[in-house]
Amino acid sequence: MNLTVLRVALFLFSILLVNGCTSEHNAQKEMQPKVDKLLGYWNTGNFDDIENTLHEEFEMRMSPLFEPEPGIESFKESVTKTREKYPDFNIKILEAIYGDSAGAGRWTMTATSKSGKKLNVMGISILHFKDGKIKDEWISSGDLLWMQQLGYTLTPPQE
Repeated sequence: MNLTVLRVALFLFSILLVNGCTSEHNAQKEMQPKVDKLLGYWNTGNFDDIENTLHEEFEMRMSPLFEPEPGIESFKESVTKTREKYPDFNIKILEAIYGDSAGAGRWTMTATSKSGKKLNVMGISILHFKDGKIKDEWISSGDLLWMQQLGYTLTPPQE
């Protein structure tokens, strides 16, 4: 390969790499404050400034069925009910990745039930953004592990 062609190819690759990192960095810079607010709603139950964080068309979808729970009021109700059952409910983000209009994160949730059972469950969320606000959140977590930590068991069917 011609040395000039190699230099041009390396130069173009470095431009693509830098632009890709810059795009992800800019996306993170724009989305991170909204993600932090969303996390704060789950961790505190305080919904200050929610209309500037969640889009008016917001939908939450949770495993295992991912049926849409549309609306900001529905989200607030879900968070409030969760925090009533688990007063110390806390989510900590372990890793986050951002794109142009979406982000994904790996997280861990800890909580204590009112009966004193400790929970520690990992999960993944995918967020989509619209007009600078969170449009939806897709949540997948260890539902079976959650139930087992609460004392539920699975009994295999009789054959």
